[in-house]
Amino acid sequence: ANATTEISRLVDEIQTETNDVTEAMEVGIAQVVNGTTLVRETQQNLNAIVTATSGIKELVQEITQAAANQGQQSQMLTKVMLDVSAIASETSQGAAEISESFEELESTSRELQTSVRQFKVD
Repeated sequence: ANATTEISRLVDEIQTETNDVTEAMEVGIAQVVNGTTLVRETQQNLNAIVTATSGIKELVQEITQAAANQGQQSQMLTKVMLDVSAIASETSQGAAEISESFEELESTSRELQTSVRQFKVD
């Protein structure tokens, strides 16, 4: 009877320990499933970050190119403005020369009128 009781007690202990191990395994499996889910979510988030970073990189490249283009256009505009200024200066100088020529012509015309008056025939 002692042996039967001892065997019964050992069987109960084995069943209790087996139940404890089974519960521990179920908790471990749940944690693995949860960890796997977190890893997938992290991977998706990292993929989204990589995609966003790539998009930002493209935008920065476009902005850089646009800034370079604007710089070139600004240089061209500055050159055109300098050319216009040079042309305006030349035109002004030409106008001054023409004005001087007209003054000389007017003076010469007055001198001729004076000379013509002296030769009037009566």
